[in-house]
Amino acid sequence: MIKRENKMDFATFKTGEPAQAMFRKLGLLDYLEAAGSWRSLRELIVDFNGCDQGRFVALARKCDGVSSSGERVLLHAILYVTDFAWLADELTGERAWQQMNRCSGDWRRAVAACIVAEA
Repeated sequence: MIKRENKMDFATFKTGEPAQAMFRKLGLLDYLEAAGSWRSLRELIVDFNGCDQGRFVALARKCDGVSSSGERVLLHAILYVTDFAWLADELTGERAWQQMNRCSGDWRRAVAACIVAEA
């Protein structure tokens, strides 16, 4: 039995088409490009959101409404990794992880990378 390693690190996630596409769709590609780690991405997004402004939350809600089913799964994983898991739960009726079969290939690997991300 051959065991394949499909684990995606932050650098691979950051330069991959799925992450690039989602952050482009959110209008936040510069934030993804500026991040050097999962922790850095989280800090940049939380800072962008603002304490009381909710800028990232508003963008994520808007994007969720116009994304394909596979894009939505990655968006929810990005919400999870950037400390907005509550929003992913809200947008999916607390079923975010039950919809992972709606994406495949690089998109699924990008989702998995978000789930196992280290701070």
